[in-house]
Amino acid sequence: MGKGFSKFKRKLRGGAVLRAVIFGLSLGLVTVSVMWLIAKLSAEEPDFIGYSLYGGIAAAAGLLAMLLILLPTKKRIARRVDQHLRLGEKTQTMLAFRKDTSPMAALQRADTDRILQETPRRKVKGVCTWLFVLIPVVAILTFGGIMMVPAKQPPEPPPVIENNFAITPWQTQALKDLIEKVKTSDMEAEPKEGVVKQLESLLIKLGSIKKEPAMKEAVISCIEGIHAVVSNHNTYDILADTMLDSPSDGVQDLGGAIDSLQALLIGEWMNNTKTAVLDRTVSPSTLATGITQALTLSGVDTENEVHIALLAFTVGLTALPEDTAEEEVGALFTKAEEALNSALYIQAVNEEVEDDTIYTLLSIFGIKASEVPEHIFNDPDDPRREEDYEPEDDLDKIHAGGLGSGEMIFGSNDTVYDPDREAYVTYGEVIGGYYAKISELLVDGNLPPELEEALNDYFAILFNGSENKENNGN
Repeated sequence: MGKGFSKFKRKLRGGAVLRAVIFGLSLGLVTVSVMWLIAKLSAEEPDFIGYSLYGGIAAAAGLLAMLLILLPTKKRIARRVDQHLRLGEKTQTMLAFRKDTSPMAALQRADTDRILQETPRRKVKGVCTWLFVLIPVVAILTFGGIMMVPAKQPPEPPPVIENNFAITPWQTQALKDLIEKVKTSDMEAEPKEGVVKQLESLLIKLGSIKKEPAMKEAVISCIEGIHAVVSNHNTYDILADTMLDSPSDGVQDLGGAIDSLQALLIGEWMNNTKTAVLDRTVSPSTLATGITQALTLSGVDTENEVHIALLAFTVGLTALPEDTAEEEVGALFTKAEEALNSALYIQAVNEEVEDDTIYTLLSIFGIKASEVPEHIFNDPDDPRREEDYEPEDDLDKIHAGGLGSGEMIFGSNDTVYDPDREAYVTYGEVIGGYYAKISELLVDGNLPPELEEALNDYFAILFNGSENKENNGN
């Protein structure tokens, strides 16, 4: 083909590529605009990175689609040149007979190519030039218009209604009873002292708390403090984790038994290991080295009972001669099992008291286990975690109204005006809050002794009422 035809082929194909690029970019811009508009109308935060990604995909798809539609073949180029230059079918004939070597065909090709070379490129126009000028203008105007659209403001969150809180006499007494229960428990002295301090601090703090969220925050903080006290003292799990990372299978198995806190598994490991030592399949010194390394890497306090028991065991293993009698080996393992189980039992008791204390606090103040951080619970399968705790009111013994059927009823069913609710309620519904306010005055010691005695007698009558003889069977 001649130079004249190649000139128009480059122009028309280049124009097709340019139009495809313009269309693709415009489509991408419109895609971004539509997604942004949707976000504005939905009161969502705009995600321009995501919009750009989808816009790029749309642009690429539009470009490829337009190339398939607009990119002309040689036949289409020849037909368009003939139409625009009014050459009849000269260019199409030249293309059809481009391989014909006859003199007539050669003369026709030369004449047509001469005409094409002499004709300026501008005489042949691309497809719908005006349309591909309008498309980007529309896309830009669309984007600019959406920029001007004000974003819809998200709806105001509903006001958080914080329930009032005033610790009731029942809750106060229940918390005091819990403190006494911990004091008389079998928990070790050091963690026991820390747990009692946490509970006593909570009791004082709750006296000045007026809102339920603040109450829950204080109780959960106390629970976290109790867990920290016991965890810092109990170190069996740290030792167990270090042993589980040991290269020795025997030390790993011992770590698993310790982590379980089960005397049965400790005894099983001791029996199996004793048999292996007697059969010469396990070296006592190698086993002792593995346990000693785990003790060192754990960083546990050397005064800890579990550490002491394991260290004494390693000393005994190292001192065993090769020809030790079965009785001596058995005595060593029996002593080690007793010492280790005794040390682990103490720490198991610590955790048991901790768990009972935590679940009792949840019950007293009606806090769900799901509101407490997950790591607080020592046993994830404890069924108490599934209980839906409600605030304890001890309704079987006290009824808020004067006509109850429990063992105790209030002195009357009179109503009082509650300014917080702006309504009249039975005094049994608000007496706890009133008593908390009076208690603050009594604690300050600023009231005359006679008035203090009168107030105490007054609230004693209101709370205790009279015995319900019908329920007591009298």
